[in-house]
Amino acid sequence: MGVRKRLFLALRNPTDPNTPAPESSDADAASTLPRSEHKSALRVWTARTFESLENRDFRILWLSMLFTMGGFQMQMIARGILVFDLTGNATITAVVSMGFAPSLLAVSLFGGALGDRMDRRLIIQIAQFVNLVAAGIILILLLTDSIHWIHMFFVSVGQGAMFALQMPARQAAIPSLVGKDRVGNAVALNAMAMSLMNVAGPFIGGLIYGLGGPEAAYIAVSVMMAAGFLVTGMIPKMYPPENAKKETVFQNIKGGFTYVRGNSMVRLMLVFSIMLALLSMPFRMMIPVFAKELYDVDPSGVGILAMMIGLGGIAASVLAASLRKGQRRGWVLLSAGGVAGLSMLAMAIFPIYIVAIIFMIGVGFGETIRWGLGQALIMEATDDEYRGRMMSLLMMSFGVLPLAMLPAGYAVDRFGAEATLYGMTILLLVATVIFIVMSPRLRRFS
Repeated sequence: MGVRKRLFLALRNPTDPNTPAPESSDADAASTLPRSEHKSALRVWTARTFESLENRDFRILWLSMLFTMGGFQMQMIARGILVFDLTGNATITAVVSMGFAPSLLAVSLFGGALGDRMDRRLIIQIAQFVNLVAAGIILILLLTDSIHWIHMFFVSVGQGAMFALQMPARQAAIPSLVGKDRVGNAVALNAMAMSLMNVAGPFIGGLIYGLGGPEAAYIAVSVMMAAGFLVTGMIPKMYPPENAKKETVFQNIKGGFTYVRGNSMVRLMLVFSIMLALLSMPFRMMIPVFAKELYDVDPSGVGILAMMIGLGGIAASVLAASLRKGQRRGWVLLSAGGVAGLSMLAMAIFPIYIVAIIFMIGVGFGETIRWGLGQALIMEATDDEYRGRMMSLLMMSFGVLPLAMLPAGYAVDRFGAEATLYGMTILLLVATVIFIVMSPRLRRFS
C-alpha cells in the first residue's frame, strides 16, 4: 500500500487503534491514488479542520468576531496613519498605538473574573457598544475639524478596556458551545477570524483612508462595530458554571493566580506568550511608522503590508485548527518566535518594499501561532471554571506592551527605523532560542 494511501486511511480513521500498519513496497510507493480518493481525503481534512463551524451558535460567535475585529483592525490602521500625519512623530504615534495597553492591563483581571461569573453574551455586547460609541465620537470630531491626537489616545485607552472585557468572555464561552473535545479546533478557528480581518481590515481601512480620507475610514469602522453588536445578539445567553459565582470578584482573581501557580504547564505557556508579545508585537503595532520610514509608502501601501501579516495569520490558523493531540503541538508553538524573528531579520537586511511584502507573511504566521495555538493549548490544559481568568492573564500580554513600544518608538526617532528593526530582531531570536533550550516540557507537549 502506497504512502499516500496510508495517509488517506489515517485521515479517514485517525483514532482507531486497531487499524493495521500496512506493509510497504517499492511498487506500492510508486502507486498513485485515484482522483476520487484524493478528493475524499481533502474532504476529510476540510471537515476536521472546520468541524466546530457545524455548531450554529459558534458560527454566529465566529461571525461576530469577524465584524468586531474588522472594525478594530480598520481603526488601528486609520488611527496610526492619522496620528503620524498630524504629528510626524514616531514616539507620539507609539504612545497612541499603545494607549490601550494600560487600561487593558488594569481591566483584564476583572474581565476574566466577570467572564467566569456573568452572562458572557452581555459582557461582549457591552464592550461592542462602547467601541461603537467611541468610533462615532472620533467621526464627529473629524467632520467638525476638531480632531487632535489626544482624542485618539483616549479612545485607544477605552478600546483597551473593552478588549480586555470581552475577549476572556468570548474564549471562555467556546467550550460550552462546542464541547471539550473541540475546544482546540474552535479556539484556532476563532483566531482564524481574527487573522481574516488582519488581512481585510488593514487593507480596506488603508484603501478607504487613501480614497476618502479619515472620515470615510471611520464611517466604515462604525458600520463594522454596529454589525458585530447586532450579530452577537443572535446568540443565546451564555452563563458560566454556577460554582464560579459563589466567591467574590477578588476571590475569583486570587483563585486564578493560585491556579496558575499550581499548574506548571499553563504557567509555562503564559510566560512564553507574554515574552513573545513583548519582543514581536511592537513591530506589528508600529507598521505605519516602519512603512513610511523604510519604504516611504502611502496609506494603501501601509494597508498592504498589514494585509500580508493577516495572510500569514490565516495560514497559521488553518494549521492550528488541523492539529490534534499527539502532533507535536508544543514544538509548533515554540517555532513561532523563530518564524517571526527570521522574517523580521530578512526585512532588516533587505529594506525593500517588495521584500517586506513577502516576509510580513512570516511575521503574521509566527504571531498567530503564538496567539491562536497558545490559546488553544492553554484552554485544553485549564479546568472549565478557570478558563476566563486564564484568558485574561493571556490578554495581559497586550497590557505590558508599553514596556517595549515606548523604547521602540524612541529608538526609531533616535537611531532610525532600520537600526531599531535589527535590535528588535536580535532580541527576539535570542530569547526564542533560550526558551526552546530551557523548556523541555513544552517541547514534549503534544
